[in-house]
Amino acid sequence: MFNAEDFIESQKTIVNNLVPYCSTLHIALGFDDNYALPAGVTILSVINNTPNYNLHFHLFVDKVSNSNIDKFKQLANDKIAITLYTINSNFIINPKTLVLHITTISTCIRFIIPDILFSITDRIIYLDSDTICLQSLEKLAKYSIENYIAGVIPDSLDMQKEIKAMYKINAEKYFNAGVLLINTKRWCEEKISQKAFDLINSGKIYKYADQDVLNILLENKTLLLPIKFNTKIKIAIDAHQEKEIRPYTVILHYISQNKPWFKVYQSEIFNRYLSLSPWKENDLPLSGNSSSIRNYSKYLIHKGKFISSMYYYILYLKYKFYLKK
Repeated sequence: MFNAEDFIESQKTIVNNLVPYCSTLHIALGFDDNYALPAGVTILSVINNTPNYNLHFHLFVDKVSNSNIDKFKQLANDKIAITLYTINSNFIINPKTLVLHITTISTCIRFIIPDILFSITDRIIYLDSDTICLQSLEKLAKYSIENYIAGVIPDSLDMQKEIKAMYKINAEKYFNAGVLLINTKRWCEEKISQKAFDLINSGKIYKYADQDVLNILLENKTLLLPIKFNTKIKIAIDAHQEKEIRPYTVILHYISQNKPWFKVYQSEIFNRYLSLSPWKENDLPLSGNSSSIRNYSKYLIHKGKFISSMYYYILYLKYKFYLKK
C-alpha cells in the first residue's frame, strides 16, 4: 500500500515563532542543495510581502547541507515557522523521464506534499524555488477550491499548442506546476500521490515530467486562476523582461535554464531580495550553460567593459570545449 511517509527520512521544525489569534498560510517547497539559495530567496520574498499572516514553510529537501539549513534558521521572525522534511533513498523517479527536460528528482517531491501535510492543513500553497513573491499571498489564498483538487495557472499558448500534439487532454487547461493552491483533502481522497508515482514510473517518457503527469491526473479537476499568480518570464542577460511585467503581478516565475541566481544575469528583482537574505555573501554560480557566458561577454562589450568581456569570453571557450560542451 502506498504511504508517502515511507519517503521521509526525518522531520524537524527548525523555526517556530507562530503567534496565536493570527491566520496561518501553509507554504511548501521541494528542492535539493543546488536550489537552497533560490529557495531561501523565494521564502524571504514571501515573508516580506505577506506580513499579516502566520507563515508556516514546509521544506521538503534532498541532501541539503548543514550550512544552508543554518541559513534557513536565520529567516526566523515573528509569525514564521519552518519545518524540514528530509527525503530518503526510497524516493525514486524514472531517470529517463528526468533526462529529457531540465528536471531533477527533487521537482517530483511535490507529488507527496499533500499526503504528508493532510493532517496539518486542508490547503497548501506550493511554490517552485525559482519564483519570487511580489505581493501578498493573501490574494492567492483567498480563492475557494472546495470543489477542486487544486487551483492552477494556465501555461502559455505555445506550451498548450505543443501539449495538444502530445497528449489526449484538454490542452487549453494545461497548467504550469510551479505555483499550486492544493486542496489536500481532495488530493488524498483521489490518491493523486500514488497515481502520480505509478504514472511517472510506468516506463512512458513524459517530456515535462511531473508537470505532464499532474496535468493528466488533474484534468477537469482544477480551478483556473489568473496569470498574475504565475507570471512566467525567460530572462536575457540584462533581464530587461523584468521591466515589462504588469504591476499587479503577485508571483514571478523564472522559467527555462536562465536563472537569476547565475552571475551572468543582471536581475534587479532577484538581487534585491538576495541582498536581504542570509545568502547575500554567497558566491553565485557563474552560469547554467556556456552560451550564456558568451552572451554575457557580448553584454560587457556594449557596456564598454572590454577587459572583463575578454575574461568571460575566455571562460566561455573553456566551458564550451573542456567542461560543459
